[in-house]
Amino acid sequence: MTEPSEALAAAQNLVGGTVPLPHQIHSPEVLCPAVGQAVDLVAGDAQLLRMLEAAVVQLHQVVEELRLVASGTRGVAESVHGLTAMDWRSPAGDAFVQRSQRLRGRAVDLAEVAEESAGLARASIGELQQQIARLREGLQAAKAAAATVVTVGVC
Repeated sequence: MTEPSEALAAAQNLVGGTVPLPHQIHSPEVLCPAVGQAVDLVAGDAQLLRMLEAAVVQLHQVVEELRLVASGTRGVAESVHGLTAMDWRSPAGDAFVQRSQRLRGRAVDLAEVAEESAGLARASIGELQQQIARLREGLQAAKAAAATVVTVGVC
């Protein structure tokens, strides 16, 4: 049977030494409960991973919706601009032109806000994807370490 110190060394060297275990662990009575706790943490992190992945999918949808809002709003602004270019020559026409110009300005502002928000959402997607990658690496390392400790017969 493998000695606990050999199992400890194998676990410490796992994944290029990226999963350090405390040097004071020398017995299965200490190591096995720690492995159990690690497995519990892995389960929680796996749930967090699924939540982050769902958030990325939702953010992709938000980006697409914001892109459509920006495009549609710019289209409205251009349509309104076309109406204000007409020669109305009446008090009602002048009032319409003034109001339409204000509406066009608001539409342009809204389109810019939608585009900026889409850019922020895209940046958030990138950050979430980085977190997901780090979390996956950590999960894989923790699973491999736990498997190694169990496989070498310590637990």
